[in-house]
Amino acid sequence: MALFSTRSPRRFKGVHIYTSERQEKLDKLVAEAKREEQIERGETPEYRPDIESYRGKFAKNLKRADPGRRRIHPGVAIAIIVVLLILWHYLMTGSFRF
Repeated sequence: MALFSTRSPRRFKGVHIYTSERQEKLDKLVAEAKREEQIERGETPEYRPDIESYRGKFAKNLKRADPGRRRIHPGVAIAIIVVLLILWHYLMTGSFRF
């Protein structure tokens, strides 16, 4: 029956609560050393912003602006049409008898 459909559950987002500051500092040092080596060899280092800092920043706005989310369900539309037809019939005839 398509009138009452169940929503699918939300996807799991594994967010780490505890982080290793030591490991983050080590990763930054390694990235800086690689960048310096590229400069010494005459190569231009490729600019890559930290992807983790942007993760999840824009997805909230996209979900809110999605035009497909605001559509009315077909079952609700049919129910509204039936109620309006009954109201119209009452206004035209003055009774609820068909």
